[in-house]
Amino acid sequence: MAHPDSTQDPADEVEVFLAAMDEFARAVRRARGRAMHRSLTVSQYGLLEPLAAHGTAAVGQLAEAAGITAATATRILDTLERRGLVGRAPSQTDRRGVLVTLTAEGRRRFDAHHDWARQRERAFYADLNPRQRRVAAGLLRGLTQLTAELAAGPPEMRHHDR
Repeated sequence: MAHPDSTQDPADEVEVFLAAMDEFARAVRRARGRAMHRSLTVSQYGLLEPLAAHGTAAVGQLAEAAGITAATATRILDTLERRGLVGRAPSQTDRRGVLVTLTAEGRRRFDAHHDWARQRERAFYADLNPRQRRVAAGLLRGLTQLTAELAAGPPEMRHHDR
């Protein structure tokens, strides 16, 4: 990983950080719709992850765990069902509810992607120097919080669009 020049002006360091943040955000947006390993998109993987952990789940539960709306989850599940990766059935306890399960092929593809992603993440971590390793988890948690704040928008504008 590149290190900024320690003699760099602090204002320039901020601009370098902001440019890197913009680059990171663009990469995340591009990745959300792109098919990855065995043709799962980031959004599909994000929806399958809680399903793989629980076996069966309601659409609303999956949406909440993935941080998306139920309507978005339903659209993603439509695609996954057409591809034979998930199955849906009416809930026995909620007349309006739908339960989702992974098919054998869905489990195989999810597991393959998960294993590949963890391998890449471990390799990335292994390439960090000891100082970077000490701050990596905290930095990622901070970026997670910042991303949630940016997605919510300015506080004074959060309730105006309802």
